[in-house]
Amino acid sequence: MTRLISFTKRHYPLLLSFWLPFLIMGGYFAARQMFPFGHSSLLTVDLGQQYIDFFAFYRDTLLHHPSQVLYSFSKAIGGDMLGVWAYYLFSPFNLLLLLTPGKSLTAGIMLVTLMKYGCAGLSFAWLLKKTDTARDLYLPAFATSYALMGWMVANQLNLIWLDAVVFLPLIILMIERLFHGASYLGYSLMLAAMLIINYYMSYMICLFLVAYILWALARHFESWRQTCGVFLKFAIGSLLGAAAAAVVLLPTLYSLTQSKGQYTVTKIHWKFEYAPIKMISKFVVGAFNFDQMPTGFPNLFVGSLVLCGFLLYFGIRTIPWRERIAAALVTGFLGLSLCYEPLDLLWHGMQFPIWYPYRFSFVVSFWLVWLAAIGLKNLTKLHIPSAIVLVVLLGAGIVYVWINVKNFTYLTQNAIELTLLFSVIAVVLLLFKDSTSPLLPWTILLLVAVEMGTNAILSLNQISYVTQSDYADYTADLVKAVDKTKQHTTTTDFYRLEKTFMRTKNDSMEAGYNSASHFSSTFESRIPNFMGEIGQPAGDGFIAYSNGTLFTDAFLGIKYYLARNDNWVESAARTSNPLLPALTDKPDLSYYNQIDHTKQVTIYKNPYALNLGFAASDQILKAQTNTSYPTVYQSNVMNALTGSQRYSSLFLPQLFATVNYNNVKQRKAPLTQTYRKIDKGKAGTITYTFTPQTNDPYYLSIGSNLNSKAVSFSVNGKAVTQYDTFRDTVLIDLAAAEKGKPVTVTITLNQDEVWLKDFQLYHFDTPTFSRGIRQLQASQWQLTKNKNIHLSGHINITKKHQVMMTTIPATAGWHATVDQKPVKFKRALDTFIAIPLSKGSHTVSLSYWPPYLTMGLIITGATLSVDGLYAYYRYRKRQARKHLF
Repeated sequence: MTRLISFTKRHYPLLLSFWLPFLIMGGYFAARQMFPFGHSSLLTVDLGQQYIDFFAFYRDTLLHHPSQVLYSFSKAIGGDMLGVWAYYLFSPFNLLLLLTPGKSLTAGIMLVTLMKYGCAGLSFAWLLKKTDTARDLYLPAFATSYALMGWMVANQLNLIWLDAVVFLPLIILMIERLFHGASYLGYSLMLAAMLIINYYMSYMICLFLVAYILWALARHFESWRQTCGVFLKFAIGSLLGAAAAAVVLLPTLYSLTQSKGQYTVTKIHWKFEYAPIKMISKFVVGAFNFDQMPTGFPNLFVGSLVLCGFLLYFGIRTIPWRERIAAALVTGFLGLSLCYEPLDLLWHGMQFPIWYPYRFSFVVSFWLVWLAAIGLKNLTKLHIPSAIVLVVLLGAGIVYVWINVKNFTYLTQNAIELTLLFSVIAVVLLLFKDSTSPLLPWTILLLVAVEMGTNAILSLNQISYVTQSDYADYTADLVKAVDKTKQHTTTTDFYRLEKTFMRTKNDSMEAGYNSASHFSSTFESRIPNFMGEIGQPAGDGFIAYSNGTLFTDAFLGIKYYLARNDNWVESAARTSNPLLPALTDKPDLSYYNQIDHTKQVTIYKNPYALNLGFAASDQILKAQTNTSYPTVYQSNVMNALTGSQRYSSLFLPQLFATVNYNNVKQRKAPLTQTYRKIDKGKAGTITYTFTPQTNDPYYLSIGSNLNSKAVSFSVNGKAVTQYDTFRDTVLIDLAAAEKGKPVTVTITLNQDEVWLKDFQLYHFDTPTFSRGIRQLQASQWQLTKNKNIHLSGHINITKKHQVMMTTIPATAGWHATVDQKPVKFKRALDTFIAIPLSKGSHTVSLSYWPPYLTMGLIITGATLSVDGLYAYYRYRKRQARKHLF
């Protein structure tokens, strides 16, 4: 106990720097009843729609399936995972998630979030302490301003980015030490660690370091020899830091060329994105709401004390003029980056961010707090003239925001009044900067804690969150159904599973199964492109497999389907229990076999599902005709797989029997399908009817413009459930096993005028489909080894000119052997692996190793060896000096 008390006395500023941000945010979370303190959770936007599923996948990988670090079939129909880990999962804080399984994962996320808040404050305080920039209670004051800055609060839902805020002060500390005789090693290794943890945020840090070193060289200038020596250490450390991280960077860079790298902006507009003066509004307390997430101004709030210190920095004469000029240039560059499009693009890797604009503004906030700390260290007394200038600058900003408050929807007059109050208090306290009263530092710390806490409360109160039950109950129900399905399989079975309900597109990663849906920022573009061609909602970075047909389900090996139990859904609706959110209507499940159920879910087995590999005609290797019609594309694929000499269409166009218009008329133009309301103030509907002549499925194609903003669909009076974001023509499953029963399709116009693009009814030719599938099922790849990165099995080829067609995405990391001899595979449908085989029985194996991982391992190993030898050399040199003296 004595040692603990002694430790606390000696290090209480550092301890406060950690615990103050931790407890402020922890208190807020508890007050908002975030789990485990209540019924709510931290899940919102991407944290609830992406990251939590990746965190569940993280636990499953580390505890059960380590090969998923390299590859996983839970990522849509299969994909490289190193890029996903490098962007989402390499944070050392994630190890805490191993303590919180299942529905308690949300508590783990809260713990990780609070730890990152606390460690951000601690790391900044450590920088201040080791550079002697601040002492005593000024350490936690500046640390709290940094840890609870506006960027941090606004982006706490982007939990994967927060490590950058923790590591940036430590990297800066390593740079500062270069000026005091330290070697490049500390800087290099710290930079390497950040590059491995999150390459995306590290890229922004690296850009900032280029500007920072130029300012630091001016600040610490003694001679040109010293300047060149430090810059050389910085350059060497930067290069070797990147080299030490090559084991992650090289495979990730290759992965990016297949995903985000294909969306790089090539046309730059040399313009301001908004009037720069509007940035002033973001220094007001609580300057954030939901609308600032998709589009908004940079988050810059750092508190009144920091703002005062930053402004005073440039007027303090004891700070060398060259340092202040260099700081002004860096500040100008950073400020321009926040509003000038070419620089904004540069910071984001030449890609406009989708949501969360100005993601790099955390380095600007660091710069503000760092200069403020330096400024107040050099401020012995705030003289009246300086105070007047400070008041004028702060007052002008507040007046501007007050006058234009209606233009800033994320601000209120009360928030501006609070900002004025905090600013006045900060200026008054700085007037007594030379006071020896012990109350002054405590008062300054209290001001910072209250102001930064107020900003967090006002900002986060604007956001809604997923309830704990919505996440936990859904996850429990899904895992129960998936586990029930697995009871019908063996360890060598490969299958994909899909559902008629969905919480997120990464449900498969949450519950540990193979699927066809996915959402991530590192998604290979080829897979969404293919899915769009077969009629699935897809886009840059996502697939929602909601519009499967009998053919696409069979081709992609979707062997099992989970469907909501209608009786349970009705019962849950009556008792207001959370439901399994509906994704799609799927009448063609009547062609599948019910094999099991839970209380909430019915489990179906698809008798048409093909194995992961099967014998097919080599015609599939020929390029398929590009078409915007998924019905044509699916038929083309089926004919190519079977090698049919006579083309057969799986989808037969059919006319509706009747059509009735209510307050709608068709535009008088030849061959037009554009309809407009007669009376814009009333509802407009178009009603189509037809009577199926067979029990075959019937599908309706709709164009990419027919989302819920344009129209609403209903079948026999029941609203059609359709995933709302799609850029290609999709197929709606209208009816199956409904022979002789009239079907009514009603379209309600949600706009005054609508173009019914690609609106067509199709009758699915089940006999033709069944014959083709039986042919393909006759010779399939029977797996004997089923691992994420190693697949092996037997297949019997009975005809000439055949290939083993797979539904494994063809990427450079896959390597094939046939009868233990290496072979080169071919790309079918510009997407999948296909291996030409001769007649007879063969053993085919596929193994995966990420491209450039070997090279990365070699470079990383060599770099760390050089670092180790250099560290040993410096150690021996220091020992030799000790012996001399």
